Amino acid sequence: MDYTDGIRLHDSRFRGVAASPGIAIGRVLRLDERGRRQFYYIQITPARVRSEIKRLRQAVAEARAQLKEIKSHLTRELGYQHAYILEAHLLMIEDKNLLTELEQQIRTRRISAEWAVRDMADRVAEAYKQVKDPYLSERVSDIEDIATRLLKILSGHTTFNLSNLDRDVILVAEQIWPSTVAELDFKRVLGFATDAGGLTSHSAIIARAIGLPAVVGLHDVTRRVMTGDVIVVDGTAGEVLHRPDRALIRTYMKKRREEAAQRSRLRIPADEPAQTLDGQRITLRANVELPAEIESLDLFGAEGIGLYRSEFLFLARLPDLPGEEEQYAEYRKLAESTGAAGANIRIFDLGGDKLTLEGFEAEQNPALGLRAIRLAFKVEEMFRVQLRAIMRANMHGPLRIVLPLVSTIPELHRAKRIIDEVKAEMADAAVEHNANLPVGVMIEVPAAALMADHFAREADFLCVGTNDLIQYLLAVDRANENVAHLYQPLHPAVLRSIAHLVRAAQAAGVPLEVCGEMAANPLHAIALIGLGVRTLSLVPTSIPLIKNAIRSIDIGHVESLVDEAVKLASADQVSELLSRQLPIQAPRLAAALSLQG
Repeated sequence: MDYTDGIRLHDSRFRGVAASPGIAIGRVLRLDERGRRQFYYIQITPARVRSEIKRLRQAVAEARAQLKEIKSHLTRELGYQHAYILEAHLLMIEDKNLLTELEQQIRTRRISAEWAVRDMADRVAEAYKQVKDPYLSERVSDIEDIATRLLKILSGHTTFNLSNLDRDVILVAEQIWPSTVAELDFKRVLGFATDAGGLTSHSAIIARAIGLPAVVGLHDVTRRVMTGDVIVVDGTAGEVLHRPDRALIRTYMKKRREEAAQRSRLRIPADEPAQTLDGQRITLRANVELPAEIESLDLFGAEGIGLYRSEFLFLARLPDLPGEEEQYAEYRKLAESTGAAGANIRIFDLGGDKLTLEGFEAEQNPALGLRAIRLAFKVEEMFRVQLRAIMRANMHGPLRIVLPLVSTIPELHRAKRIIDEVKAEMADAAVEHNANLPVGVMIEVPAAALMADHFAREADFLCVGTNDLIQYLLAVDRANENVAHLYQPLHPAVLRSIAHLVRAAQAAGVPLEVCGEMAANPLHAIALIGLGVRTLSLVPTSIPLIKNAIRSIDIGHVESLVDEAVKLASADQVSELLSRQLPIQAPRLAAALSLQG
């Protein structure tokens, strides 16, 4: 097809986040996914309360039916491994506590169903937006997705059907909800570009899973691009080209063919081991927060769960908090699903910028305030409830707990004392439980990194949280666009810190695992392995890419190269050295690195 036909062309480039690799070339279909109808706060009469609740229940039932159909569509087209994310939406819409809360709002405040939904979504989304962890903060898109669907049903507003298009298109929108991605006509939609969104949004995850090129975080692409315009979406480089000339289109068509050929050579079955060319076995675990993700572990070849973010259980239940039975059911599912590989459960990392519990005021500097283990000590009974639930679930498979944001040895001692007291209380009360519960420490504070030898002697294992460790080491808020470029995982200070942690763990004879986004980038993962790390935990969908990179390298060559890298003075020098030398030493790795962008 001649995309230049009848159009006056010029090259305008937009830079964004490379959300899903690949190249799409085509004409734009611009969507208004974020457009909101106006809903006003008008009190209804007592006589209308019952009818409003009935309208709400009908809307919820219709939304549930729609989501089930979308999930079935995705399963038919691509298999369950790509449809599991829709489970999160179904869990939200089927949450009895949510429906009860909405109905209670209608009864007590005498408001319309629309206002109740909008108000609830705004309150929950506001809590999520405070989260500095990108993976958790981007759950706002899931909440908005559900709210938008309910509001459209309640208002009788119909949406454009994207599952039956009559021509090839590239979608451009402020935001594309996950359920919209799931119901696309995959034969017609070539890719998408959005103003908002991030690497870990569910829309981006689905796009990567189905191989749909996507660039997000473009800020104002919808203001500059119109339906019918020709664009190139380079999801590998994170660029969008508006009205490219014929020469550029030919260049990108050639690049697209080359990438497709590389991908076909890189496919590895999930059951193949993550083993280097010289026989070194690397363990790849999964970072998980949603119940639906648990069911995807085998599909992506994960060896258990390296980080279960238990705070999602709490964030998803606002304004209530989950009790022991609800937590037990969730942790039991983790234990039974992961088998002998087991799961690491991080105790609730709440407070600070994630969620201010009732009775605690917002802080001026929440990232350095009352959060994680510090908050757990302040709400000790809440901590004990979680421990009881985990120990009961530990009867059904090996679980471990991880203590977040620990910075001092006395904190570790206090946490272990509470754990021992809970074990004794459960034994005295004859409550069935498994007291064999390894306790790990999250190393994400520079003080903990420097004291790693002491922590390694006191803890059963160390878990390096690279996201926060890098932020604190470099004093960079990676969510701040003004300084995000200074967030550098390959900074020599970061590499030296991790090398120190590896030596401390080896000297004490305890396992060390690395979790965080650093493990999901092939170049960074290889650097970690060169530093001596042998267990990585990452988002499930990234495991195949990292496994391919691992199976392309020789451990001896990589260790020598990383030894040289840690002596350099800047992240740019490290990146240049690794990017130049690794493909020479491991030709198969070159393809994986080029596809990552």
